[in-house]
Amino acid sequence: MKTALITGAASRLGVPMAHFFAGQNYRVLLHVNRSRDKALELARDLAGAGARAQVLAGDFTEQASIAAFCEELTTRFGAPDVIVNNASVFEHDFPGEASADKLAESLSVHAMAPFMILEAVAAAKHPQASVTAFNILDQKLLSFNADYYSYTLGKSALMALTSIWQGAGRADMRVFGLLPGLMFPSGSQTQERFDADQKKIPTGRATPAEDICALMGFFLAHPDLPGQMLPIDGGEHLVVRRRDIAFE
Repeated sequence: MKTALITGAASRLGVPMAHFFAGQNYRVLLHVNRSRDKALELARDLAGAGARAQVLAGDFTEQASIAAFCEELTTRFGAPDVIVNNASVFEHDFPGEASADKLAESLSVHAMAPFMILEAVAAAKHPQASVTAFNILDQKLLSFNADYYSYTLGKSALMALTSIWQGAGRADMRVFGLLPGLMFPSGSQTQERFDADQKKIPTGRATPAEDICALMGFFLAHPDLPGQMLPIDGGEHLVVRRRDIAFE
């Protein structure tokens, strides 16, 4: 049985991705930090549907905690066949009103944790085994605005990491960067405002989580395709905005 690790698996995009991989007969490893009750409930739901699921806890804001997570991952389960680096911190800040602590947290969660997970898996896997990693980025990296300043810097570091892995010439470690757009209501955004913001996207709708899952399934079904960057955002990155769509 193949294994898929999903970080930040207990909420938002992590949940449909967990169901997707379970439906593809993967053993699903659910990483969680604060939302442990939600992760345990998700694991029970997956097990009830006949899937195998395990919850692994880890605070990705601390390097020592990331190292302990990687040790537990590779010792208990070996190298997963699929890694989805989805864990995120999404708090609003703005240039001139930001803090170094918030930036450090963003860089740790968005870049240090994927960095250490990929390194640990590359070292632990069998020489003949292949690993596919999906780094969840953000379409705003293709069309910057100043909102979510620290978040954007952290995701930018993850995009650079993704690009470097793609150029490393390792056919056994494919790394994809997926850049979704608006998917779910965020922060204080009401459902009414979310519905209105969808209409600002060229396609007129938020990106369905099922589309992200289907894209991952396509790449997994075609192992000869190299790692690459793909926006999947309804064309949102083509629209120039001075502010985030939720603040316009």
